[in-house]
Amino acid sequence: MKPSGKTPKKWRLNYVITYLDAEKANRYRQFVLDTLISAATLRRIDYAIDIEAPLFDEIHDKLHTPFQGFVADLVRFRSSSNSLSSIKEFRAIVDGLFQDYDIFFRGDPFEVQSQLQKFLKEDPFPEQFCRPLAYPYTEFHNRKESTLCITEEALQKTIDDKEGSPKNSQWLS
Repeated sequence: MKPSGKTPKKWRLNYVITYLDAEKANRYRQFVLDTLISAATLRRIDYAIDIEAPLFDEIHDKLHTPFQGFVADLVRFRSSSNSLSSIKEFRAIVDGLFQDYDIFFRGDPFEVQSQLQKFLKEDPFPEQFCRPLAYPYTEFHNRKESTLCITEEALQKTIDDKEGSPKNSQWLS
């Protein structure tokens, strides 16, 4: 999707990732979160992740037995002045990535669904969040402070490149 040239309207959007149980959460969480972070990074959308959010705590005991083990993560997204997508465009990207995952009808191990917008009033965007910059850089914000970070993958590639270069190889004469 190309940027339209004008700055998109500021927006917020939350996604709930529901896993069948803790084992499925441990197995699939990294894949799901990496995918969501990649989408946010590509479109320069702020994000904050709440692992094992207490979304089902109130109704946990009322769920049918196969669903009592549900585990949920909450990923909050927010546009900034540098964002490259409207809420509609970003939602289309994320929904497209996870369109075939469904716990109830297909029996998949997880599903990714947007949270209703009416719940955003009760759930302010956190003061600790990540703001993607030009890859591989990200700013980590903690209240009024921000720290420039590099992605773990980019750092590992730099280390691997440095260790693999002929200058550092001891077996070469």
